Amino acid sequence: MFRIHDCKTEPITLTGYSEQIKGVVYHCLVRQAAKINLSSPAARTNQNTLDNLVEKLRAIVGRGAVLSEPSELIVYECDGLPQHKYPPRAVVFPSSTEQTAEVMRALADAGVPFTPRGAGTGLSGGALALDRGVVIELARMRKVLSIDEGNRTVVVQTGVVNAHVSKAVAHLGLHYVPDPSSQGTCTIGGNIAENAGGIHCLKYGTTTDHVIGARVVLAGGEIVDLRSSTTGYDLLGVFVGSEGTFGIATEATLRLVPVPPAVRTLLAEFPEVNDASHAVSAIIAAGVMPAALEMMDGEIIRAVEASVFTAGLSLDIGAALLVELDGIEAGIDDEAERVKSICLEYRARSCRLARDETERKKLWAARKGAFGAVGRIAPDSMIQDAVVPRSRLPEVLAAIYGIASKYDLRLANVFHAGDGNLHPFICFDSRSPEQVRRVKEAGRELMETCVNAGGTITGEHGVGLDKRDYLPLIFSDDDMDTMLRVRAAFDPTRLCNPGKIIPMLRGCGEARILSEPRAEATGPLHGAESTLKPRGGASLKEVDAPERHSLSALVGGKAAESGRQPFDPDYATKHLSAIVGEANISASPHLPVSPSPSRSVPASLSVTPGSIAEACEVMKLASREGWSIVPAGASTWLNAGNPIERVNIVISTARLNQFLDHEPADLVASAQAGVTLTDFNETLARGGQWLPLDPPDNGRATLGGVVATGLAGVQRCGYGMPRNFVIGMRVVLPDGKLVKAGGRVVKNVAGYDLCKLFTGSYGTLGLIAELTFKLRPRPAKEVTVLATGSFEAILRVVQSVHEARLFPVAVELVSSALGHQLGIETTAGDVLLLARFAGIAKTVSYQLEEATALIRDAGEFASIEIESNDRDLWRRLAASATKLDEILSWRAGVQPMQVGEFIKIVKDTYPDSFSESFWHAGIADGCVRMMEELDADTAEHSRRLKLLRMIAESFGGSLIIESGTEAMKLAMDAWGNRRSADLTKRIKAELDPQNLFSPGRLSCIE
Repeated sequence: MFRIHDCKTEPITLTGYSEQIKGVVYHCLVRQAAKINLSSPAARTNQNTLDNLVEKLRAIVGRGAVLSEPSELIVYECDGLPQHKYPPRAVVFPSSTEQTAEVMRALADAGVPFTPRGAGTGLSGGALALDRGVVIELARMRKVLSIDEGNRTVVVQTGVVNAHVSKAVAHLGLHYVPDPSSQGTCTIGGNIAENAGGIHCLKYGTTTDHVIGARVVLAGGEIVDLRSSTTGYDLLGVFVGSEGTFGIATEATLRLVPVPPAVRTLLAEFPEVNDASHAVSAIIAAGVMPAALEMMDGEIIRAVEASVFTAGLSLDIGAALLVELDGIEAGIDDEAERVKSICLEYRARSCRLARDETERKKLWAARKGAFGAVGRIAPDSMIQDAVVPRSRLPEVLAAIYGIASKYDLRLANVFHAGDGNLHPFICFDSRSPEQVRRVKEAGRELMETCVNAGGTITGEHGVGLDKRDYLPLIFSDDDMDTMLRVRAAFDPTRLCNPGKIIPMLRGCGEARILSEPRAEATGPLHGAESTLKPRGGASLKEVDAPERHSLSALVGGKAAESGRQPFDPDYATKHLSAIVGEANISASPHLPVSPSPSRSVPASLSVTPGSIAEACEVMKLASREGWSIVPAGASTWLNAGNPIERVNIVISTARLNQFLDHEPADLVASAQAGVTLTDFNETLARGGQWLPLDPPDNGRATLGGVVATGLAGVQRCGYGMPRNFVIGMRVVLPDGKLVKAGGRVVKNVAGYDLCKLFTGSYGTLGLIAELTFKLRPRPAKEVTVLATGSFEAILRVVQSVHEARLFPVAVELVSSALGHQLGIETTAGDVLLLARFAGIAKTVSYQLEEATALIRDAGEFASIEIESNDRDLWRRLAASATKLDEILSWRAGVQPMQVGEFIKIVKDTYPDSFSESFWHAGIADGCVRMMEELDADTAEHSRRLKLLRMIAESFGGSLIIESGTEAMKLAMDAWGNRRSADLTKRIKAELDPQNLFSPGRLSCIE
């Protein structure tokens, strides 16, 4: 029913008509109402305001780059999910970052909300401008700005179509991996907003794993550069997948990977869906890592085969699996045979390889064209997007078909089976109100079924508007409130795509603040006396907003900063003993503390809770008393960063050491934060899997410590960083609340990716208590090539290995002094090359043969060795920093192709000591670490490091002091120049308003 206000017409009922007819009538009525309403004074005022805003926008971007007529706006009232329609008040087409910033400043001045939009292919209603907001359309920002072949990166404007990125670099033998089904039309900006996945993300990861930098415009027009390699919080990681609610990405730096030398695509046809789903779990559990593993059921197959995407699939089967393997030619056929035998074991009627590239492309075109082919089944369909653990696929699929039968609806399934990412189509006729009602009920029951199986409500389509009300199925009010706090840090104006992702929370004043874009705060956003003033209206008191305080607010009657009561160890021991027991309280380890002339440094305590519940109670007490908290695992990196301003309580996770669960078929495992990485991997090894991280450590590192520092070791070029493997966590916040981030499935875009934010936060935002990781099959073979020679010769041969695309998991240069410590003798002044290969035996043998041939052909090396039992070698390298006492350790990150140049500069900076220095450099990932002996000349140390930091930053990188004296850290900031410091500061203030967690460690923000 439509009612046009201020018109002398009766309400018009359109029950039973199609959505298309309703839409046409609706727009006719809106246009007619606009004409009639112009006679009202209020309407004339609103129209004048709109006209003024439109003219201002046209002055910024040009007259032809703003649409405002109702007939022009119809196409922008919905995205790829037509069930939701909201017409915007205007559509603006900026052509650059600077124009986008000007547009957003104009909208902020007018208090008008906005929604970013790319190609409009989204399936969650995320690109709709609610409340008559303005759409900022990025489709005209489609330039490829630069291509860096050596470092395998490309910089693009975010209106570039996904598939066009790979086309632009195809002549270099490179491509951009994320490949959603809409890749021929969807844009990079939309992919970033949704953290898009695609067919090949099983092996290679989703968008967040391939975006290494973004230029972002925040709501007020501020331009910030976010990068995954910068120090401080992973702002880029939490921005990806934020669905346009944090700001607009206008440029992106994308990681490219070589086109695989060999590809095998198999088609397996099964009599029943249940057989195919069991085969999926068996393939993963067997240690095979396909690039893609997709399923289509019989309904989809018949629809596809009746369409232009026909690929010759059998019409009488229950399901088909498409399995793609890629890599080096050597060994790939053996893997294909393993997959074939597993499929046949699980009753596949047939399993065969695509005959040639033409057939391979036809098979994938059929899979990607399945969405369009659904129209042959019914006039309308509702696509769902949920993820379940792979091991639960058979029972969940059976339950989904049962739900369709219960509601007398037709169901078709096509999905990313390897990820457990389901895409069931519920087919219906929207002209039938009864069918529409049943579809909605079935959709919710389907979501609940997936969540009850340990899954999530969306793996790649996003929450947007469509699934906003489902978010409480997986997150508590406290979880969502934490998300809203982060959202407020990015967008204090509340103008960025309002009304999306987070539902209205009962009793949560913050949710109402953030969901009302026309309101502006008249005081501190989260202060106890925060009020709202609607634009043009009276103030409204937020009487039930949760009490939150700024850094200087009172806590439990004590001032959080200047008026804070001195820490009393005896008083603290008495109250903490009631929680954890007196035996679990001791004197804390020494930590460098920033000197204060106004107060002495009190004694501090170490507390070891025996459960997460106890940790929460400790934090509640600390919050009431205003005690500062420093989380600790093995205390390996307890002194990281700048000297802490005050240390009252060190919370150790040593007793939070429970291994929780491991399901090999899901490639997922969970444990409490105090479990060591060594013990974790020993347990996983029983299932042939591992967490492929090797942080700089001597084997004592805990999972919580590894994640809190975000550090990976020398194999990160082959496997990735902790941020790439953490899929879920539970965190104790400063107020003692336990919140969940992420989940237990490998794809999950429900809500904001707060796992990224806490990873690498160095204990400044909360206590990480429990973690869930995605895993990898343990390599069947690991071998290292060792070669020694001059620095210049080593660089040349490494470049040859790089160009040969042999895919080593680590390529490390090691100084002769450090090599000696590892037990490898080299000539003084020479450099040691370590190149490690890992994978299936036949592939590794080929890589080893090719690499040694390249080294021998160079003819410039003193020695070449092959280490087949090489795990101890890499453990010794990871532990090298812990073997040296009283050292200054720093690490720099630069572009891989700049490592050689940077090391030469380091050599010139240390002319007298470089040949005897302990250093190693990741030639494939750009990380350089140097460990030097401390001496009394702090000023000289600082001078050298400031020079090297300046050079690293001029290369677009960073230099961080990892370990050093208090005097050194006071002489120069341990972290260096941090982009987006204001944004980092706002996040800290939102999540830790009392500044309790590790105060001073990130000194730029406090």
